[in-house]
Amino acid sequence: MNRVTQMIIGLVAVLLAIGAGIYGRNVYLKDVSTYQVPVPVTTIPPYTILSGNQFQMVDMPRSMESLPYNHTIDSMVGKISEVPLSAGLPVPQASISPVADFRLADPAYEVLSIPVDPVSAVGGQVRIGEHINLYQVTPSTGIPQASDTTGVTDPVQINLIAGKVLVVDVRSAQGAAAAVGRPTTNSGPFGSVQQVEQVQILTLAVEPGQVKTILDAVANAKKQGGLLWTSLALP
Repeated sequence: MNRVTQMIIGLVAVLLAIGAGIYGRNVYLKDVSTYQVPVPVTTIPPYTILSGNQFQMVDMPRSMESLPYNHTIDSMVGKISEVPLSAGLPVPQASISPVADFRLADPAYEVLSIPVDPVSAVGGQVRIGEHINLYQVTPSTGIPQASDTTGVTDPVQINLIAGKVLVVDVRSAQGAAAAVGRPTTNSGPFGSVQQVEQVQILTLAVEPGQVKTILDAVANAKKQGGLLWTSLALP
């Protein structure tokens, strides 16, 4: 075997060794140095009930495996986000919690549920975490005020009874969780039909001194034919 042949064989051996090293390194990095972590597909707002289709699995450095993140999609499904969950980033365990354990309201506030009509509650477009104003709309007594020189009375009286009240939960009339824009699928004789649960029960965090005023307004709305009207409060 001449020297040229030996050099060619040696060069091929070196190239094969380099290729094998690169391949082994890639396999090592893929199988040993990284692992799959669930991340939000898009940013998830706070106070959102989590579902599996909101997440995708991506590769992350295996050094993150010991950090307090949620490592599986199943561990997050059915829980609620307490803060915005950024797209493409792992979800810290402290950022979500079971719905049963979640309390948005400050402990200094009472939590109160009241019935509402979607028409008088911003068309049902009220979400958890928003602030609302509550108005009591009652028929006028028909008696002019002393300062009123025209003798004309308004047909109704409108009074703000609670302002910037925090919404901590929204429900349908049957008590099922209701969320704006989240459809439910019902099967019928003509195929599946998507429906959105209407918000008909608002759960509010109110100052203790406001509870009686709000409950009086709810009772008067039923007895005297008045209305309890809701608006979204200004930021």
